Amino acid sequence: MNTSTEHSKSNRPVVWLFNPFMYVAGWQALFAGLTVFLITALIGSVGEVHFDGVLDTHIGTVVPLWFFIAEGLLNWLSMSVCILVAGLILRGFSFRIIDVFGTQALARWPMLLAAAAGILPVNLRVNKELIKLAENPNQFPPIPPMDMVVFTLAMIVIVIMTAWMVALMYKAYSISCNIKGAKAIVSFIVCLIIAEIISKIPIFIMIGFLSGEKA
Repeated sequence: MNTSTEHSKSNRPVVWLFNPFMYVAGWQALFAGLTVFLITALIGSVGEVHFDGVLDTHIGTVVPLWFFIAEGLLNWLSMSVCILVAGLILRGFSFRIIDVFGTQALARWPMLLAAAAGILPVNLRVNKELIKLAENPNQFPPIPPMDMVVFTLAMIVIVIMTAWMVALMYKAYSISCNIKGAKAIVSFIVCLIIAEIISKIPIFIMIGFLSGEKA
């Protein structure tokens, strides 16, 4: 009896959740990731949930649907390109480029759950009241306690989903580029920081474009 095989089968749901790249990569991962990303953008557009940066989630700005789609594409491409460059520097051409882009697309699937958590109308109401508080700290907004509880729980879910996404992005990087240990961790952190900065620049430009249209 092959106990290792049986153990692997029994843990298969856990592997799919925390390391799906053991089963899927390349074009398959890319199509799956982009499909989830489009659904995430649609949900985000309904609840005004923005992923305006590789690691960022904000609620409350009304923009066209294309803006939500563009945010997702920019986040995915920024991280994928940084990962690709790191992989080429550390491993040369010993890996497939499609695996990098495919697994990084799939790694962002927890943001679907983050969008679902953020879509609740109460989150938008509380967010608007908190913005008023930031503008006028001396006047505390009348936020119902239950609204604040729901908002807090939603923010906790979003933070957990973001951490989950980062863990998947690291797994995707390590597996697709075959880089492990301290070298993988340090290079991944550098990629994450650079990608976050890169993703913000075009998003700020798009915001300026929309502001100009409304003026």
